[in-house]
Amino acid sequence: MGISLNATATNNADWNMQIHVTDADSGAPIDFTGATIEIEVKDANGCRKLEGSVADGRVTLPDAGVIEWLFPATVMNGLCPGSYNMGAVYQLNGATVSLFTGQLVIIDGVARI
Repeated sequence: MGISLNATATNNADWNMQIHVTDADSGAPIDFTGATIEIEVKDANGCRKLEGSVADGRVTLPDAGVIEWLFPATVMNGLCPGSYNMGAVYQLNGATVSLFTGQLVIIDGVARI
């Protein structure tokens, strides 16, 4: 799999995103029931800045073939404006598969609550 995914978020608000994943051959949504899923964001030096998983509740599976994540504003506040590397991987039925890699651009949200 391993698609390229680019996103933009601000450092003053929640980062909530969904991706829809289908089988390349059949087009059917992939059933992630029981999968271990990890999403990470790293700076240019490879230092982990964000991480989320199904286990910690930051990654959820609201429907077949749908992966959603939420990093709250309190976590996003720690990111300086700039470009970060991001990626996700899942493990299911003994196989480990790259979901995506890409760039997350953080924009200074200016206002804060």
